[in-house]
Amino acid sequence: MQLKYITCSDPREFNDTYKIIDLTQISPRVEIAVQMHPSKASPGMPRYEWFGKLVDYVDLMHGFERFDVNLAVHVNEQWCEEICRTGKIPAELKPFFNRYYDSEKKYPIVKRWQLNMSRTAVHDMNYDAVQKLFASNPHNEFIMQYNDRTKMAAWTLYEMGTKFSLLYDASGGRGIAPGTWNKPVYDVVPMGYSGGMSPENVVENLNQISSVVPKHREDIWIDAEGKLKTDDKFDINRAAIYVLAAEKWLQNQR
Repeated sequence: MQLKYITCSDPREFNDTYKIIDLTQISPRVEIAVQMHPSKASPGMPRYEWFGKLVDYVDLMHGFERFDVNLAVHVNEQWCEEICRTGKIPAELKPFFNRYYDSEKKYPIVKRWQLNMSRTAVHDMNYDAVQKLFASNPHNEFIMQYNDRTKMAAWTLYEMGTKFSLLYDASGGRGIAPGTWNKPVYDVVPMGYSGGMSPENVVENLNQISSVVPKHREDIWIDAEGKLKTDDKFDINRAAIYVLAAEKWLQNQR
């Protein structure tokens, strides 16, 4: 099993932009995932302005030797519900969704968009519209959480032939590790694993995950959030330890 991404979730406006960028240079697999929702990240709010500056800097620096940054947006609350209901990116998020490195629009700056679906989002989902959104933006990767609340929605889209990725999080974002990790849901759908991941236990969790993931899979990723924090704030030092531990695990598999 290979890791495509080592995701560090929920840095916020109090984190230094340049230190976040430094974190991404530890490994080409590092992904920075920012939580976006209207109650904390609407235009004019500190997080919206901070993320805009981060995107601008990544755009400016792209192309320099060894400089590449994996950015993701995790969409929550009413914005996620709007996407699921209409199949359209909310106007507030379009400035980030429509940012590309090149004029041909093949390389989006924010590569991955994760839909953290509430019960309302699942209940009101317009499957045809969501499929059209995913299909019409082939250079963006869309991620759906996979848990008891969302698995029927994922299954429906899969049966429709929709291309997307899945994040297995049995705790629904509460940061609780499962007793056992599930094998990938589908053979051809990229799969992420999240829930209670930390710098201290990432190696143990990778050992368990690799025991249920076929060796040939190279589209697997892990995602840590809550246990990367100190005093409820994203801790870049803890994130770096987590990334380096995962990288060491990968080296030991070769």
